[in-house]
Amino acid sequence: MVLQYLCHLRYVRLAACALLLTLCTQADAQTEFQGERAGLIYGLGHVERVARGSALIDLGDVHTLKVDENVAVIRPVDNYYVPIGVLRVQHTYPTTCRTHRSNIVDPLPGDIILFTREFWQMKTGPLFRDQYLKQQIIKTSGNKGYSTFRRSDTAVALMKYQSNHPKWERADAKVVGYIEGASFSDGQRSSFEALLRQIGMIREYHRVGGRTLPAAGEKWEKVMSILLGPTVIAQHEAAQPVSDDEDLLDEDFGPAVRDVRRVVRERLFARLDEELDLITYLVATLLEDPVGNERLWFIKQFGQSQFPDLARDDAVFEQIRVIVRDLQDEL
Repeated sequence: MVLQYLCHLRYVRLAACALLLTLCTQADAQTEFQGERAGLIYGLGHVERVARGSALIDLGDVHTLKVDENVAVIRPVDNYYVPIGVLRVQHTYPTTCRTHRSNIVDPLPGDIILFTREFWQMKTGPLFRDQYLKQQIIKTSGNKGYSTFRRSDTAVALMKYQSNHPKWERADAKVVGYIEGASFSDGQRSSFEALLRQIGMIREYHRVGGRTLPAAGEKWEKVMSILLGPTVIAQHEAAQPVSDDEDLLDEDFGPAVRDVRRVVRERLFARLDEELDLITYLVATLLEDPVGNERLWFIKQFGQSQFPDLARDDAVFEQIRVIVRDLQDEL
């Protein structure tokens, strides 16, 4: 089957006119898939190399990325991950893309790249393949030569998309699947499942109307803007309180983020910066929406994070208890 894809791609330029006519006719006859299902699909890749500040990423057109789309950058550090920021796609190729230079984000080879789609945004396998081939014909129409570079990767990626789409459709979960660059073909996704669980936890609190995302830190706030998905963003807005009193709507909930961050860092200064950002976010979330058993609540949240060992650290829990009480006294 791979050979069939390769042959089709190799001779696509020879049949350009006929195929374009066929595809245009099909496009008129087909309506874009729309549905109620908001199951999330992650796009996963790596930065392969960086030249003059521009990152080459192993995700491209065949992975649904488009020019001027933003992607989130996450960096492996020891046995956890740190959000770095957002990069904008400048050029796309079949299996790779290159980003604009950024004055804020300094990508490095090995950085993880994430973006999201929702199931209703994804075309069926045959429709996606035809749309992709049509796009490639248009993009390469002015080329004088023919390149076979990464043609096999392109064929494999198209096959994976076509085989995965029915699975995404059947899946009954918030995350229904993944679109992976070649660097993830050896199962590397399992190494950062804890990171994806933490992202899912933050997304869920945002979905139900939580306003504590800024407490996680500016970089987490930026990457989550890419990873929330349009349905969660719409649900978040719909969950905000409605009042005729504009002054009431402008009031901050609980203590200011800067105060939560200050107290957490004063009490837990010896912890990792990424741990402090997580604890600051969770403390702010608890203060916004108090629970009956705070310890059990924190155990559950730490279990969904990159740092599950915090759930068994009594010293951390004692400091968090004091932090929460101090901040409540300031209200």
